[in-house]
Amino acid sequence: MEKGCNLCDESKLDLGEKTPYGAKVIYKKDGWFATLSPKTGGNPEKDFTVQLMPMGHLNHISEISKSLNLAKSYGIAFSKISKAVTKIMELENRSSENDEGIIRVGTYGKSKHPEEHFHIKIFPWTGNIGQPYTVDSTFEHSRRYTDKDGEAFIKMKPVEKMMIKPERMQYLSDKLISFLK
Repeated sequence: MEKGCNLCDESKLDLGEKTPYGAKVIYKKDGWFATLSPKTGGNPEKDFTVQLMPMGHLNHISEISKSLNLAKSYGIAFSKISKAVTKIMELENRSSENDEGIIRVGTYGKSKHPEEHFHIKIFPWTGNIGQPYTVDSTFEHSRRYTDKDGEAFIKMKPVEKMMIKPERMQYLSDKLISFLK
């Protein structure tokens, strides 16, 4: 635990409790906890983001390897949360949103600052939040544009985080907690 770290403080909350940010704790087990964010970069009527974090203050994903049990429980937590996100998408018939008829789940993690608490985001990979990113092989096939200085760029749709309605937050947190037991 690191004093003054909001994520370390959130790790002390119980299942179903709200963080000062408005996220809800949906998972706590074996050194890991997860929250449902009150905002989404996707469609607030359909999308959501779950954030998976270690209970201890780790700065980088590589630090998980310090403990075999923590590494094992990370894999289990990540898999269970991904499955719970998929189940909600199945309930909401989200496979109809793409030509393949499949459910896409996205992940995002970073170790940006040495003082930052490491976290991974897991979310429906749809709409503006499901655009190809620089590490995706499909990104290089995106249409290229040239600006006035001759620099090439790829145009993407802006992603704005929007609040999820309280009723949807309650529904999602109840479902996620139920699926993750």
